[in-house]
Amino acid sequence: MHDADRFRALLASEEFEIVRCESGAVAEGILSRSPQEEFAAAIILWEIPGPPFGFSLLVQCRQMWPAMPVVIVSGMLDARLATRAFQLGASDFLEKPVESGRVKSCLKALLAKHDSFSPLVDALRRKIIGESPALLTALKQTAKLIPHSDSRPLFIGESGTGKELFAQAIHELGARAKSPWVPVNVGALPPTLIESALFGHEKGSFTGALGRRIGCLEEAQDGTLFLDEIGELEMSLQVKLLRVIQERQFRRIGGEQDLQFRARLVCATNRNLAQAALQGTFRQDLFHRIAEKTIHIPPLSERKGDVDVLLHHFLDAYRDGRQVSFARETLTILRSYPFPGNVRELQNLVKGALIDCDGETILPRHLPFPNMAAFLSPETETEPAREDTPPPENAVAPAYQQLIGEVMQALPPNWLQLPYRETARAFESAFDRIYLRHLYDRLHGNITRSAAAAGVDTKTFRKRWKECGLPPLGMREDEGEE
Repeated sequence: MHDADRFRALLASEEFEIVRCESGAVAEGILSRSPQEEFAAAIILWEIPGPPFGFSLLVQCRQMWPAMPVVIVSGMLDARLATRAFQLGASDFLEKPVESGRVKSCLKALLAKHDSFSPLVDALRRKIIGESPALLTALKQTAKLIPHSDSRPLFIGESGTGKELFAQAIHELGARAKSPWVPVNVGALPPTLIESALFGHEKGSFTGALGRRIGCLEEAQDGTLFLDEIGELEMSLQVKLLRVIQERQFRRIGGEQDLQFRARLVCATNRNLAQAALQGTFRQDLFHRIAEKTIHIPPLSERKGDVDVLLHHFLDAYRDGRQVSFARETLTILRSYPFPGNVRELQNLVKGALIDCDGETILPRHLPFPNMAAFLSPETETEPAREDTPPPENAVAPAYQQLIGEVMQALPPNWLQLPYRETARAFESAFDRIYLRHLYDRLHGNITRSAAAAGVDTKTFRKRWKECGLPPLGMREDEGEE
């Protein structure tokens, strides 16, 4: 009996309704055409005819249906294969031949777990705006942490992605919600003040200590202490924080009495702390203590579909009753803008545009950031087209439509057979070369505007251009010396 038929017969006896896919292409088509709620789980046989093959199909499942459990079944038990499958989002990995009880219990456990977290995911989605698969994956991972009020998650992501928003949502939806929420930005405090801010101090413990100060460790009580930019904590304080976590005790500076630390500790960073721990710039033992579960918060570059949702969300939040909308040209520019500052930059951009806009339509000239200049043209500044009018033929739009196709053509023919690192380097090199060339041509050879559009300075733009082996850069007459 074929493996697929065997699984179908096995699970049909348990009142599972099974849809069999003869190949990866069939599975891809069914998933792309089906509503999110139609399938409860997916079982991918590693030997399924492709393309897409096992890992590619797994990645597509996670992208299209981020909340759906996916089980990989393989005829060989390979630790590297299993590890890679879990890294890409597999819920479980089973080796053939699979015993009937094993696959049944696996699916039942995954589905029960999925159902139990659905209300928490829904609650998170009411607090954190977005619909992209990357964001939904982060929300699902966060929901699993909420019932575990003593767990210590580490949120990693670029500045402005909303790491504190995720951490605060864990606090507000969990058992500690009625106790204090105490956020501390470690990177914003001078090194000389961090220890006092965390631990507090007694009167006279150092020059300027005119009275007792209650630190954040004590202020948090039974609530949540959130340490943002934990990677900026200097080594001596890393040792002291490690002791607090291990012993659940601390002392104020100059104090002689041990105080209990009862709060939940949640940390965030925009640094690669795992790499920093290996390099010795961050303590490995502390890293493993604060990162019981690591959750990646995606930047806006990984959730492009959320840009429109966020723009209208913040417009509704800040227009204060005004009948204001985005011009179509403005939306075209904003959809193309890379938002290096992520959600925080988008939020502030909407605020600034509303301040500058004195009419009913936010035009491109109302965009407040110098970086936006690379995306403007005289036509889009003066034409007050509304969002519901068709775009003019000369509306600003970056020449990115064929970019991915060109990148794929530039890759070596055997790129799927190369080791991961070699393929990643080849893809990055091809992408940079084509992206920079398109950007430079679109902005008529203006290096300053090209660098601004790419989100870098002109020196970095020139350096990367040279590294990509592109022809020497020229300079427009109106650009001026740098």
